[in-house]
Amino acid sequence: MPSLVTVRKDSSLALTLLSAALLMGQPAAAQAAPTTPASPGNASTQMPASGITLQAAITAALQNNADVRTAQANLEKASATNTAAQADPSVLVAAKLSARNAAALAAAQLSGARLAALQSTTAAFLAVLEGQESVSVQTLQVQADQKAVQVAQAKQQVGNATALDVQNAQNTLAASEQGLADARAQLALAQARLGTLTGLAGKLQVLAPDNVSPAAASLAQLQGQLPRLSALVAAGNAVSEAQLAVDLANNDYTPARTLADARTALANAQRSQLSAQQNAAQTLASAYQTWQNATELLAVAISREDAAKKNFEQDTARLQSGTISAVDLQATGLLLKKAQYTRLQAQGNVLEALAALSVAAGQNLSGVGGTL
Repeated sequence: MPSLVTVRKDSSLALTLLSAALLMGQPAAAQAAPTTPASPGNASTQMPASGITLQAAITAALQNNADVRTAQANLEKASATNTAAQADPSVLVAAKLSARNAAALAAAQLSGARLAALQSTTAAFLAVLEGQESVSVQTLQVQADQKAVQVAQAKQQVGNATALDVQNAQNTLAASEQGLADARAQLALAQARLGTLTGLAGKLQVLAPDNVSPAAASLAQLQGQLPRLSALVAAGNAVSEAQLAVDLANNDYTPARTLADARTALANAQRSQLSAQQNAAQTLASAYQTWQNATELLAVAISREDAAKKNFEQDTARLQSGTISAVDLQATGLLLKKAQYTRLQAQGNVLEALAALSVAAGQNLSGVGGTL
């Protein structure tokens, strides 16, 4: 692209074009420029000079999350109790099974706590990321509306616009300025939330996730791994302990009533286990469908952003040829910025859907955070 300043000598035009050029990823001293993604996994936004990544936020959250730390302590306690119970010859079989089951449940609960922390941290991180981009979009909107007021006032001076036209433009500007103030307030709230979850201080700035590659797995494959969920581990533990009670009572020296009660308890535990399995499968299927839908909507958002980028490039050439004004290019640039913001939101929806799918599946499928 030719030098923006040489398109015309007018300095205000140069500033207008510079603001629009930010949308195309050209550098500016006071503002980091967004870039157009090459693939759905490469998110972009107006990024601060420094900030934290999603991986860093999740790592910090896992270290500071109270539920995770409690679950870790419970696992250490249950594991020690189980080790002692298995090594003690005086401990009876039912107590040994109970200790082993408690340790298995504590391990599943720790994994669940970590996945829940991943989900909440991902949501908070994306709220800050979208907040940063919303402030950027609203800032450009205010600039465009300020220009509209100037245009209306200039037209009024030559008799080509009325006082009402100027008033309407000023009202629109006031609304966009309020929108910018609200965007900044929402960003501050999102930053505070992320700080609480991660234990990191200050007004956190975040960097857009780069090339996030979610683990590929079919719904059938994920369903096969559902027994690792804490709810299903607990249900399985209840069945195994009820089965042991039946086995211990199924002899000629135990009252028949005791055996009948044990069998009833086993049947109840099996029904509860089946219900838990069905609920888990339905939750997983729903989360999987939500992720697929979000992925498809992301493809649409990327396509629309590509179209907006082509329109901007076309209008840039038209401005240079003198067929449109700088104000027209500014409007096209704002549309591109909004398309980029919509795509950023769509990418965030995919990441949030993957985090929810991870919780439903009992394993980390988000592409960040490692094995939890």
